[in-house]
Amino acid sequence: MKGLARSPFWRRALRAAGLKAFHFAENNNDSRPAQNGEVWLLRQLILSRMAQRRPGPLVIFDVGANVGDYTRSALREARRANCPIDVHAFEPSPHNVDILRRAFVTEQNVQVICVAVAEHPGEAILYSVKSGSSQASLVKRSTFETNASEDIKVSVLRLDEYIAKHSLTRIDLLKLDIEGAELAALRGLGQQLQPEMVEFIQFEYGGTALDAGTTLRDFYQLLSERGYVIAKLLPRALELRPYGTWMEHYAYANYIALSPQSLQTRDRII
Repeated sequence: MKGLARSPFWRRALRAAGLKAFHFAENNNDSRPAQNGEVWLLRQLILSRMAQRRPGPLVIFDVGANVGDYTRSALREARRANCPIDVHAFEPSPHNVDILRRAFVTEQNVQVICVAVAEHPGEAILYSVKSGSSQASLVKRSTFETNASEDIKVSVLRLDEYIAKHSLTRIDLLKLDIEGAELAALRGLGQQLQPEMVEFIQFEYGGTALDAGTTLRDFYQLLSERGYVIAKLLPRALELRPYGTWMEHYAYANYIALSPQSLQTRDRII
């Protein structure tokens, strides 16, 4: 067939440079909390909470706690601001739960819960290439197919059932880092998925969503219907943005769903 040829060098070079610039501008593929905006967001939420002088502790759900790095960051930032805090750390891997319990044994304000979080309670397989992997998932990911695996059966719960059991009336921040099961976890909130109950939601989007068969549009539709406004997390900002198909590139990034009320104090948050 005539016309078939490899792209010229200039086209390939321009494409590579363009992609690199795009991902840099979009804060994609940066998993470092201190650089990608995650720690900055924690700090802003804590400062906002202290300025508002609301009673009670700041309540954070660390869903996908792994070995506790995010929980440590939350505790550290809260202590710097003398802000009372309660962290509920959800982690399905028994290997990691042992690490979490040892790490926070003296922290009365950290609850470690050995479960996975999803839409349907019961039991499920946690797929993993090795014990304690940070990429372990309830989703059978393509990256695991050619590697040795340590799949285990774990308990699964819905977050609305946990909220009811513990008589919680508010969650300030729900952080979801569960390798493709984020949308299922949100659906597991049921009627508790509303800004009056959960003020901020941080969720990952990337290649794991592709493995799970979900899109960023799925998140936008679910959260927008419940009254949330969605922003992209940048190193020192939250960029409010409407959904666009150009955003479906499956590069790792964090998005934030905000309650409308939080936008009224955006000078202290964004």
